[in-house]
Amino acid sequence: MNIIVAGGDGFCGWPTALHLSNLGHNILIIDNLSRRSISRELQYESLTKIYSIHERIEKWRQISGKTISFRNMDIANDYAMLVETVSVFDPTCIVHLAAQRSAPYSMMSVEAGNYTLTNNVLTTNNILRAIEHHNKAIRLVNLGSIGVYGYEDRNFVMPEGKTALSGVDSQNDKFTIAGQIPLNPTSVYHLSKSHIASLLNFYAQNFGINITDLYQGIVWGTQTQETGIADELSNRFDYDEIYGTVLNRFVVQSQSGMPISVYGRGEQTRAFIHIQDTVRCIEAAVNSGASIDNEVEVIHQISETRTVKSVADYVAKLMNGTINHVPNPREEAEEHRYELEHTKFKQLGLERLSTLDDNLLDEIQNSVYKHLDRIDKSCIAPKVNWKNANHKPSIEVVDAIAS
Repeated sequence: MNIIVAGGDGFCGWPTALHLSNLGHNILIIDNLSRRSISRELQYESLTKIYSIHERIEKWRQISGKTISFRNMDIANDYAMLVETVSVFDPTCIVHLAAQRSAPYSMMSVEAGNYTLTNNVLTTNNILRAIEHHNKAIRLVNLGSIGVYGYEDRNFVMPEGKTALSGVDSQNDKFTIAGQIPLNPTSVYHLSKSHIASLLNFYAQNFGINITDLYQGIVWGTQTQETGIADELSNRFDYDEIYGTVLNRFVVQSQSGMPISVYGRGEQTRAFIHIQDTVRCIEAAVNSGASIDNEVEVIHQISETRTVKSVADYVAKLMNGTINHVPNPREEAEEHRYELEHTKFKQLGLERLSTLDDNLLDEIQNSVYKHLDRIDKSCIAPKVNWKNANHKPSIEVVDAIAS
C-alpha cells in the first residue's frame, strides 16, 4: 500500500519508514528536518553519526533495491502543499510521527513551548483536514504518548481507550457513560498530545476518519533490523538532558565512568518499549486500523512498566556502575502506582514484546563503546528546571527551527 510517514527522518520515524518499506509498501517521507536544526542549535549531537536524509534513502535503495521518496515540507505551515502531496500520492495510510517530541525541550523557554504546541497541534490538524479533503477512507495512525495521563498516584489499571464511568446525578439517580480516563499532562509537550487527543476524537466523530492513536511509552534501544544494516542507515542515539531517554543516559554514564544520575528517589514509574517493537506495533496498527466506526482506537504501545530506580539498578549491576541521586527538576510525584492495560496488540497478533530482561541492552552498550570518543559529558546533567521554569526568550532556537 501507499503509506506517508510524516516525521520520517526522526528517531521513531526513520526506522518505521525502513520497516514498512522492507515489507514491500510504497513509502513517502514528509519531514521539515527540524530535529536536525534543534540539535545544531542545542549543540547536542547524536552519539551515532546521522547521515543526511538523501544519503540514508540512497543507501537503502542500494541495499534493498527499494525506493523511499522524500519531500521536505513544514506540514504545520504549508497546508496547500500537504493537500497536493496527499492528492498525488493517494495514500492508504498516513503514519503521523511529525512532532517536537521532547518534554524537557517544551519546558525550556516560552518560544520552545509555543513551538511545541503550535507545531504538534497544527501539524495534526492539517493532516486530518487533508484526509477529510482528499479521501476520508485514508487511515491515520498517530503516535501519541503515555505521558498524557500524568504521573499521579492511581490505584487502578488505566484502560486502553474509553471505559464505563459511573456517577450520581442531581436527582440522586445512578448513571453510566463511556469516557476516557482524564488526562493530566505535566509538560507542554504532553499538553500538546492531550490537545491532539481531542482533535482526533473530533475528526473521528464528525468526519468518520479511521484513526488509531498509539499511546507510546519511553522508547529504548537504538537500532532495528533495518537501521543496523549499515552506518548510513543508523538511527539516532540521544543521551543528553533534552532528548536523551533515561536508559540511554544511564548506559552512557556507566560506560564513560560517570555515576548514574537518578532524579529524586527514583520511585517514579515509567512505561517502556524497545524501538524494534515500536515499528512492529506501528505495522500492526497500519494493517488493522480502528475497529469501531467514529471512535478513535487508543492502544497503549508499551511492553512493561518499571521504576526509574529499578532501571538504574539494572544498568549499574550489569555494568558495575554507581548511582547518584540528584534533585528532581520535574514536577511529579516521587512515588506512585501506575499500571496500564496493554492487551490490544496481543489481540492483533503481537503476543510478546521485548523487556529489559531479554538481554537486549548489549546493543546499547555496543553503540556506546563504538562511539566513546563522541560522548559529551557536559550535556547530561539537567539544566531545565520544570518546577521553577525560567521561561526567558530563546530567539536563537526559534530562528534555527525557522531556517
